[in-house]
Amino acid sequence: MSNLKTNLAEKFNPNRWSGWQVWKHYKYTGANLIDEVNALDPDLVIDVGCGHNRYKGHIKNLIGFDREPFPFADIISDIDDVNFRKESADVVLVLGSIQFGNIDLVKKHMAKVTSWVKPGGFIVMRTMRHVDFLYPHKASHYIWTEEDIYQVGKELGLDVAQGPFIESITSNEEMIEQSRTAWWYKKPGILTKYKINPYNCKVENR
Repeated sequence: MSNLKTNLAEKFNPNRWSGWQVWKHYKYTGANLIDEVNALDPDLVIDVGCGHNRYKGHIKNLIGFDREPFPFADIISDIDDVNFRKESADVVLVLGSIQFGNIDLVKKHMAKVTSWVKPGGFIVMRTMRHVDFLYPHKASHYIWTEEDIYQVGKELGLDVAQGPFIESITSNEEMIEQSRTAWWYKKPGILTKYKINPYNCKVENR
């Protein structure tokens, strides 16, 4: 695991990634997510690998963390080290952040993310469908298959609530086509309002 972290840190340049795709090009996991997530009136939304934290200030009660020192991230932390209260989040956004290493590491990180989700809550997923030869850390990348989507969900007790969808865009910056798979997991149950303090995830009575 430590070798993988070092490998990614050496190859990933935060200044190279602007997050422009989030707003302009993703049909299912772009700006439309703002209204979809806010319609749930969430107590807490966690953005895993938030990068420039583009949804901050747009999605209610959102906390974004990233292992790289993006200046607008709320928390700088690796997924292995960050801690949120179990069953505290209405929605967790995993937009391209749990797709590295092997399937065992993917499942480990998905299990941790799932533990944060309330019964009735959602995990919004986006992963790459293939790795272009220009992609800087392709050797460390795991490609989710459709079988993985359903199998991982089954193992974690999650239902596939939306998708999987295919999102294909062309980057004007890199002049390559980027193809993604997107889907929503749902944890069975009914969402309960907790009145979470999003900064320390402390539960208060309503």
